[in-house]
Amino acid sequence: MKKLLILSTGVVSLAAAGLMIAPSFVHAQSGNANINGGGNGAGMGNGYQQSLTTKAKILGMTEDQLKTQLQSKTLIEIAKDKGISEDQWHGKMEVAAQARWKANGLTQAEIDARTKTMEEQQANCDGTGNSGGMHRGNR
Repeated sequence: MKKLLILSTGVVSLAAAGLMIAPSFVHAQSGNANINGGGNGAGMGNGYQQSLTTKAKILGMTEDQLKTQLQSKTLIEIAKDKGISEDQWHGKMEVAAQARWKANGLTQAEIDARTKTMEEQQANCDGTGNSGGMHRGNR
């Protein structure tokens, strides 16, 4: 009986530890938690910061400058002001995302799937930030 109790306690402890570790592991494996940010950055977490850093770098400005401009302009408008066309902007963001995903250990098949999703979202992007897509400002 004592062995069964000890074994049961060990199994329950392992299960509890697994439940505590699993969310961290899933988050680490997602490679973004936002996009690109994978999302629209509403959570303002690490994914949002990484996305903001990438966008600011591509635009040749600081993160604070970008945040300020995003209060009144979309990312596409800011890019155009910097002489970057919408197609060029999307291409630069795609290259940056693919590099980040590769660095995070995603397989080429996973990168291809994410790239396809990104391209679909870009095709539907109106630049207003109202549909939660990946490359939009916060009007």
